[in-house]
Amino acid sequence: KKLQGRRFAPFEDLFDPARGVPVLVVTLIALLELAKETLVEVTQAEAYAPIYVRLAFTPAG
Repeated sequence: KKLQGRRFAPFEDLFDPARGVPVLVVTLIALLELAKETLVEVTQAEAYAPIYVRLAFTPAG
């Protein structure tokens, strides 16, 4: 839901530290699985630069 309607979302915005480490780990694993299935795109300009995530849109038809 946090990615809907946004071009790119900063990686850290996808996590809520108040929910605890187990939720953070599950969210990270889910994000990695979405990237593996090419449902999201993860980009980083260079080492140690911010990481951005966006929904991967496939053309209909």
